[in-house]
Amino acid sequence: MTVGSWAWVFMPLCMFAMLAIGWRARRRWTSANDYLNASRSLSLWTTALAFLAYNCGSIEVMGMSAMAAQYGVQALHFYWIGGVPGMIFLALVVVPIYMRTGANSLPEYLGMRFGPRVRLLNACTALVGTICYSGVALYTLAQVLNVILGWRFFAGGIACGAVVLIYALSGGARGSIFTSVFQLGVMVAGLIPLLLLTMHRGGLNWARRPERWHLWKPLPLVSPHAPLDCAGVLVGLGFVISFSYWCTDFVMIQRALAARSAEAARKAPLLAAFGKMGIPFLIVVPGAAAPALLHGRFSFDQTMPALMMLEYGPALLALGAAALLAGLMAWLAGNVSGFCALWVGEIYRIRIRPGRSEKHYIRAGQLAVSVCLVLGQLVAFATFHFQDMMEFLQLIAALFYVPIFAIVLCGMMSRRSSERGAFIGICGGTGAGLLLQTAVWTHVVRFGSQMNANFYEAMLCFTVGSCLCLGMRKSGELDISNCGGGLLHGDLWRELRPSSSVVLLSAVLLVVCILLNVLWW
Repeated sequence: MTVGSWAWVFMPLCMFAMLAIGWRARRRWTSANDYLNASRSLSLWTTALAFLAYNCGSIEVMGMSAMAAQYGVQALHFYWIGGVPGMIFLALVVVPIYMRTGANSLPEYLGMRFGPRVRLLNACTALVGTICYSGVALYTLAQVLNVILGWRFFAGGIACGAVVLIYALSGGARGSIFTSVFQLGVMVAGLIPLLLLTMHRGGLNWARRPERWHLWKPLPLVSPHAPLDCAGVLVGLGFVISFSYWCTDFVMIQRALAARSAEAARKAPLLAAFGKMGIPFLIVVPGAAAPALLHGRFSFDQTMPALMMLEYGPALLALGAAALLAGLMAWLAGNVSGFCALWVGEIYRIRIRPGRSEKHYIRAGQLAVSVCLVLGQLVAFATFHFQDMMEFLQLIAALFYVPIFAIVLCGMMSRRSSERGAFIGICGGTGAGLLLQTAVWTHVVRFGSQMNANFYEAMLCFTVGSCLCLGMRKSGELDISNCGGGLLHGDLWRELRPSSSVVLLSAVLLVVCILLNVLWW
């Protein structure tokens, strides 16, 4: 099936809508922070939807449908075990500290807690992470355009990057937030028919085979040589990678801190978590049935657009393609805006050109948009070296986010954490992960899959990073937390104890998550 003339209806409409939303979100910026972060400026529901949209956008659709085609419904682990507990921890523990200290970002908080060296190091690692994520988004955009429209890889990435460039320049962080909310609605509309049609064709019967239709039964308890195991999923994904992503990813924190109050910032990830438990049915069920329908004619990363080509007529195919493209571009824009905020706010403004006008920093941020897209295009080609894009995404999280989370957790919970220990902990944790990954690439160490290797690398990075953070402290070294005050969670618990509604939402989420895992045991 081809999209035909319908492509010239839905796709231009979506592109025009995204450009219009980006322009409409434009404000007369009085400061660079208005353009780069949009802090404390959005309503609860806008923040919650943007939070959900960034995480469950089309990059998630493409990646998790690929995981489902490869592993079956075990892809649901990335939504439930890998989502809900980390989002609850973010709402109860991490967001209140950010809001109370007045930090606009994680690097700013780390600067308050540990000092300028750790702040700069975190900014640099986060810059690398956002560039890698941008590259995966461009890779995925090109895959969609290649499968559905027949465009070449490089041409597809350039075309979509140009659209993102326009509305990221015009709308800043607010523009990327509002366009992500729009794409979430378009994406859901484009996926519902696919679930119904896949079930109608009988692919679901094949997907219900025991090894593909259970979350926990097919997994050995501890077996690095298996494709997945319980230890890797529970500890590596469910605790280390999940908590690291939700609590330290710059763009996710940026979305939460855009809420107007601490209460709203706490509720945003909790409300988004309900969608996080429901949306995967639209993605994982068709993906699990895909091998029976596609017969190996497409790569794992092409599963979702290939299913749309098979199941949809011209009008629905154009709508589905528009949904994927809109979502991917919104996810790309979120990372581009995060790159701009990191570069200008954490490096350019502080260390390269301090004391300039706000307009100067806004222009510097706009220039950074182009730089991020160019670097992301280079990273996009690296994604071809992985079996599916989620393996690459989880590797990025293990190497660049897990060591940061280790020192954030140590810094929030213990006064033994010092600037020297935090700096060495980040470097040591990342170095340990890179060393293990090099051993995997050179076949010195063998795992059942790159995904399982990612989980064990995450556990190694966290252990090394936290041990070094707590242990590498000179006698008599100054503890910054004793000077600034209010930077440890214990100091804030009485003042920022969660409201009854926040506790109730958290409890309901946890119970539903447990029940879903029991039902798919």
